[in-house]
Amino acid sequence: MTDTLSKLEVLKDVYDPTELDLMLEKLLGITLSRQRARLANYERDLRAFEERYHLDSATFTQQFEAGKLGDAMDFFEWMGLYTLHQDLVQKIQQLESVA
Repeated sequence: MTDTLSKLEVLKDVYDPTELDLMLEKLLGITLSRQRARLANYERDLRAFEERYHLDSATFTQQFEAGKLGDAMDFFEWMGLYTLHQDLVQKIQQLESVA
C-alpha cells in the first residue's frame, strides 16, 4: 500500500492536476464497469437460488442465520454468494460517490 501511495504522490507531482484528474476518472470508470459486470453475475446466480427455493436472498439470510433452514451445502454457497454481493454493492457505492 505504501508503494501505491508513493506512486500516486509522484504522479501528483509530475502531472498537471487536470490531466491527472482525467486519468483517475478513466480508471474509476473502468473499475466501476468491471465491478458492475461482477455484480450482474452475482445477481444472476442469486436469482437461481431464489427461484429454486422460493425465497428472496434477504429473507433467506435472516432464516439461515437464525438456524431455521438446516445445513444444506446449497445454503452455505448461497450465503457466501449473498455476502460477496453485499460487499460488492458497498464497493460500487464507494466508487460511484467519487466517480
